[in-house]
Amino acid sequence: MRFPRALRRLLLGYLILHLIAAGIFVLVLTQLVRNQMVRDARSQMEAMTTMLAEHIDELDDKMRSASLPGHVEQIGEKTEMRFTLITQEGIVVADSITGTKDIGPHGDREEVLAADRHGVGFSQRHSDTLNQSMMYLARKYEPGGFVRVAVPMASIDKAVNAVQKYVWTFAILLGALTALVTAFLSSRFLRPLTLFSNAARKIGEGEYDSFPAVHHRDDEWGQLADAFEQMQSELKHRESRLSENSQRLEAVLSSMIEGVVALEPNGNVMLANGAACRMLSFHRDNIVGRKLSEIVRIPELSEAIEKSQRDRTFSKTEFKTIGDFSRTLKARVSMLADEDKPGVAVVLHDVSELRQLETMRQDFVANVSHELKTPLASIKAYAETLRMGALHDESKNVQFLEQIEFQADTLNQQIQDLLQLARVESGEKTFSIADVDVNLICESLHRQFLDSASSRQLELHLQLDQPSAIARCDAEAIETIVKNLVVNAIHYTPEGGRVSISTRGDDNWIVISVIDTGIGIAKDQQARIFERFYRVDKARSRDMGGTGLGLAIVKHLTQAFGGTVTLESQLGKGTQFYVRLPRAKG
Repeated sequence: MRFPRALRRLLLGYLILHLIAAGIFVLVLTQLVRNQMVRDARSQMEAMTTMLAEHIDELDDKMRSASLPGHVEQIGEKTEMRFTLITQEGIVVADSITGTKDIGPHGDREEVLAADRHGVGFSQRHSDTLNQSMMYLARKYEPGGFVRVAVPMASIDKAVNAVQKYVWTFAILLGALTALVTAFLSSRFLRPLTLFSNAARKIGEGEYDSFPAVHHRDDEWGQLADAFEQMQSELKHRESRLSENSQRLEAVLSSMIEGVVALEPNGNVMLANGAACRMLSFHRDNIVGRKLSEIVRIPELSEAIEKSQRDRTFSKTEFKTIGDFSRTLKARVSMLADEDKPGVAVVLHDVSELRQLETMRQDFVANVSHELKTPLASIKAYAETLRMGALHDESKNVQFLEQIEFQADTLNQQIQDLLQLARVESGEKTFSIADVDVNLICESLHRQFLDSASSRQLELHLQLDQPSAIARCDAEAIETIVKNLVVNAIHYTPEGGRVSISTRGDDNWIVISVIDTGIGIAKDQQARIFERFYRVDKARSRDMGGTGLGLAIVKHLTQAFGGTVTLESQLGKGTQFYVRLPRAKG
């Protein structure tokens, strides 16, 4: 049977106290027994000295009698005591052990001196003659001398040791018996404590359904069980509410587009939602408990956090992250609690698209102003030249008018492209959605640009998917998409190059490819190639008469039908455009 730890400690404490009490009892009893035995021995010794003194008094020569030594020796053998006769001068005249042998003066013995003063003297000391502890009692004998009797202490020590042995045996047996009884009663009394301990352990593990069956008792255990049951119910309710709140908080933080990071006063991360992990490019699993400055090294963010903790207020900053996907983030740092060095909450806003849109807006305004200003300036210059006198110069007036007409057409084309792009973006443009044979459109454009490609010494190749690729789109829009791509390919491919138009289809998509071996597009410019008025080579583009809106129109028209346009390009090796359009069902 294995006793509970509390019961084992209780029994150990009981046994220690029992042994201490038994030891104290044995010491006291031993001393009492010893004292009583000494008193009994002393009484006996006094009686023996009195008898011997009366016997000596009956003798004629008193202590000088020749028969006295033999008589003393006989008494000593019968009583197992040592008798000694000492004169007033301290000389031993007879001894039951040594006879009349001179064993030295005994007048200076403690018991003899006491007897000389008080009539009777008693002492306990070690005997050099017998080499053992002895009790001595001396009685003064008149007219002169002392009668002394000695008893060994060994008999008293033996009796005392026997008493100690019996008492210790009884104490140990009694302790063992009472320990067993105590263990039995205590185990029954402490059994509810084990039940409470197991129930508390299960509560710590999240199990609230187990409860000790002691609530029916009418003692303190029953009252504790009632309180325990109430506590158990309250803990379950609170944990349920905490779990619900945690799930709600997790759901709210996970659904937020803003990044949220909570830091302890020492800078360790307490909480970070998924948006913050994506913005700062770290994993959510291994950040809690680590310092934010160790995870991401952004001086602007660290300075804002330190400022909030130092000035006990909020601070704002904006910075760019470093990595493959650089972002522009705006951070707002505020205190979490009013402490000497408070924790902080960092709210991150990704303003990359906003800053990019601002840049695009600024570039668009600058580009559109420049693109519209150039033909207007040319028109104004030629008109002023004509007004200044060139109108009557037959060799120049027609040429100037042709230039005015060309610039006006260029300006008109730019305005038309802008209006078309605006209508597509706003959704106001109406499309005639139908099943369109993409191969027929590509064949028509191939014939249309064949002469233009030949004049530039380019090979215009056509490769069509069979059977015919049928897309669910607007025919005019597809023609505009392919036309803009082919025009760009011809303009940016040097003499002797090659331009290819191809189609292919799968279960869901029709893919139109326009591939050239032209000058190519740098990787850092590929992300902006579909912006309005963006030109890879601005001077050359204007010389070729482009408006800078063709690829922007291609992108927005493709997206209007639920498709996508992508490109692959290398400088000096050419460019590949892929337009994916939804395939017609059936």
